[in-house]
Amino acid sequence: MKVKVLGCSGSETIGHNPPGFLVNDVLMMDAGTITAALSIGAQAKITDILISHPHLDHVKGILFLADNIIGKIKKPVNIHALPQVITAIKKHLMNNVIWPDFTRIPSGKNPVFTYKPFKAGRAFKAGGLTVKAIPMNHPVPAVGFLVSDARSSLLYSADTGSNQKLWKAAATAKNLKAVIVDTSFPDSYDALAGVSGHFTPMQLQRDLEKSNVDGDLLIYIYHIKPAYESGVVRDLRAMGRKNVQILKEGKTYTF
Repeated sequence: MKVKVLGCSGSETIGHNPPGFLVNDVLMMDAGTITAALSIGAQAKITDILISHPHLDHVKGILFLADNIIGKIKKPVNIHALPQVITAIKKHLMNNVIWPDFTRIPSGKNPVFTYKPFKAGRAFKAGGLTVKAIPMNHPVPAVGFLVSDARSSLLYSADTGSNQKLWKAAATAKNLKAVIVDTSFPDSYDALAGVSGHFTPMQLQRDLEKSNVDGDLLIYIYHIKPAYESGVVRDLRAMGRKNVQILKEGKTYTF
């Protein structure tokens, strides 16, 4: 399984892009960054998009993707999301006010996008892979994704704070190679992290200590807020876990 990190930051500034992960050239996990990191040709290869939750930093890439690939694809791109998330996108983004409704453009029979609702806990197919959505701890309806092929699995938390469902999924997944997990704020912002549904390094350490996850399993950190990056990096190092690493934007990982 090949994963190209188009963006993995908790906000947007120079050198930091919102979350977007291109899997095997055809499947997006979240859509905060797509068009700013891919050529038009690469964008046109995308067949499926997994949306974890409706916050703007995880969905805005679909809007500009539609503009770039219209007329260049033979089949609609499937947007997979919880029903509540699809409703939010319909109502607040592609509503013919903020942005055109590309599920009806260029026509209802031949749109750019089609919505594919899923239920948490039930496996489904997307981009040639098996996907299972796992509920996350966030202020809006949100899930993470366990993405698997015949040889390996990758667990992506999306946005979450302390969440034993995440670690239960990690402990029971077959051929799990890595977990990508949100750690947005330094330990000194514990209260802010808690109310906004994000981890600090200390909170992550507590969750890992309570979990049954193999201590050698690779834990990749994403969603660091750029304004607090130095503090998060400092506190992550203080954890003393060699298996905890920071995900790098622009890099391609193979699992």
